[in-house]
Amino acid sequence: MQVNIVSGGSEAASTGTLVVPIFEEGTASEPTLEALDAQTGGALSQSLESGRLSHKPNKVGAVVFAQDGATRHVLAIGVGSREDWNTTRARKYCGTAVRQSRGLGITLVTVVVPEACEAASTVAAMIHGAYVANFSTGTYKTRDKPDPDVETLGLLVSGDEPGSLERAVEHATVIGEATNLARSLANEPGNRLTPNEFADRAEQVALAGGLDYHAMDENELEERGYGALLGVSQGSRQPARMVTLRYLAGPDAPTIGFVGKGVTFDSGGISIKPADRMHLMKGDMSGAAAVLGAMQAVAHLKPKVNVVGVLCLSENLPDGAAMKPGDILVAGNGMTIEILNTDAEGRLVLADGLVHARSQGATHLVDVATLTGACVVALGTINTGVFASSTPWADMLLRAAEHTGETMWRMPISPEYREQMDSNIADIANAGGREGGAISAATFLQEFTGDVPWVHLDIAGTARTSKSLPYMEQGPTGVAVATLTRLAESVGEDGAP
Repeated sequence: MQVNIVSGGSEAASTGTLVVPIFEEGTASEPTLEALDAQTGGALSQSLESGRLSHKPNKVGAVVFAQDGATRHVLAIGVGSREDWNTTRARKYCGTAVRQSRGLGITLVTVVVPEACEAASTVAAMIHGAYVANFSTGTYKTRDKPDPDVETLGLLVSGDEPGSLERAVEHATVIGEATNLARSLANEPGNRLTPNEFADRAEQVALAGGLDYHAMDENELEERGYGALLGVSQGSRQPARMVTLRYLAGPDAPTIGFVGKGVTFDSGGISIKPADRMHLMKGDMSGAAAVLGAMQAVAHLKPKVNVVGVLCLSENLPDGAAMKPGDILVAGNGMTIEILNTDAEGRLVLADGLVHARSQGATHLVDVATLTGACVVALGTINTGVFASSTPWADMLLRAAEHTGETMWRMPISPEYREQMDSNIADIANAGGREGGAISAATFLQEFTGDVPWVHLDIAGTARTSKSLPYMEQGPTGVAVATLTRLAESVGEDGAP
């Protein structure tokens, strides 16, 4: 998708389709809309008064009028009140514009940037939203082809210096492409995206971005003592892999370790899941996909911080060799783990991933995982759960999330929850019961972080949307790619806490 910044009034739009925001305050609150309303003989304001158009967020209406002898089509999208405008609203506004245009077969569209909101952050959020909307999950359809992509997006600003926004355009394009990389991976079926195939695709990203790359096979994993990851893969014919991607900014820079859960299919193992919706467990590698997307973005944006990305890749399937409830595994830090539930496998692969990231010099850690249904119960599908050992590090990540428009919420974590993971025969158990399940899972992970500042992102509820939204197709969301990338940039700019 080609993105252009266009300067001027509505007449500057080079396409017959123009998208405008409708604020609760009416057309008079937006100069471009006020001018357009005058050109249409009051058609916009009349449609708003009659209820044909609405200011409610993401509600779409249309107005057709003649201008200079040509027919102009206006898509009017509700964005709520001006005081509620933020990067999340901006992202959804432009995403809705692109998705609606695709549904109408429009490949060239111009979207008005609200005049009082022309900051680079708004433009960047809008472009991010456009890329997310310009994505199809029907990769394997041979009939009923997906709607055509928008090929050219114009962002109409009132300022005289659109060139000042070029950096925002370039930056947001990188983020948008990286987010869609993560989504395309999470959309792949388990028979296509095996751990080995995932590792190969990560190598392609590394080669394209100039990243250091290393993939450990099961022999090397065993040599390093990564028995938790190996235990999860025992029941699968597909061997486990652990991939390390490295971006180097300099010897004196801090090193962030991004660790992603990459279970390419999760049946639950011997503690097998119900059949209903099990097919969605092809997306249980969304954490690793987010880390890979972030590493692609980091390679292009080149922040002044070292970043190590660790992808913990495995399948969790039941067969005669699969790990069983009651088994004991030994993780990379030497801790023994009693398996109480083989469906609590994500924390096992992450345990070794966190240990490995520390061994690679990580001074700060973030792990990302579709980890617990309990987090979905607690926060629904709106907020990613944030758990942390360090408040300054958590605050820095939450600021990055707010900057990108990804909604996240910090959850509690304390030593009392560790008691739920006690085992009679091992150092720790891998399950702690139903109460506070998301917290006890995070508490388990903390055992493998040492004294390194650490944040855990539970994206179980936010990695996928189960329904089609005005600004996003049903399916993977690519959540956390933008936040991780912004976090790396922030550390490069301001240092690590």
